[in-house]
Amino acid sequence: VPNGTATLTISLVSSIQFSDATVDFGTGSINTSIGNCTLSTTSANSAGCVDFSAQANGFTIQNDGNTNLSITLVSNLAAADFIQDGAALFLWNVSVSEPGSCVNATGSRKVVEPNTTGAGCDGIACGAIFEAVSTTTKNICPSLLFDDASDALNIDINVSIPVTAPAGAKSATLTITGAREPAS
Repeated sequence: VPNGTATLTISLVSSIQFSDATVDFGTGSINTSIGNCTLSTTSANSAGCVDFSAQANGFTIQNDGNTNLSITLVSNLAAADFIQDGAALFLWNVSVSEPGSCVNATGSRKVVEPNTTGAGCDGIACGAIFEAVSTTTKNICPSLLFDDASDALNIDINVSIPVTAPAGAKSATLTITGAREPAS
């Protein structure tokens, strides 16, 4: 036989992961003479926070597959249930970790800001917008690319704890889902 044949099959892999999956502010208390305690992954803890750990980074998610993914985000608890106080705030903010990571799902495929607001950003930088976490699934990026140089998003959080919040351990879970984009 004068000919040889090489064959292979490349599989599509849809995979997303938290490369930084934990934000732990540790244990602390609230200085009641100052007021509420605000913990954030984008700034220093407020003066009302005593002994909580500062967190310089939020969560980072990465598309580690070989297909573009539409990304959704949801929290298992709203602020009042997370902190167990109706005056609490639990906010999130989504921004690109690597330039060009998030693009339109259809059409021109131009770069867009990730978005936690349902109405879109209308020309302002979505990455600067904090909003209340949602217990309803939200699409935060229409198409997160899989290219290693442009495949990551940051999710920062901000928690405001009123002086009336009960003591005890608090925990909330953020869940991301990536749905494979059809080939374009």
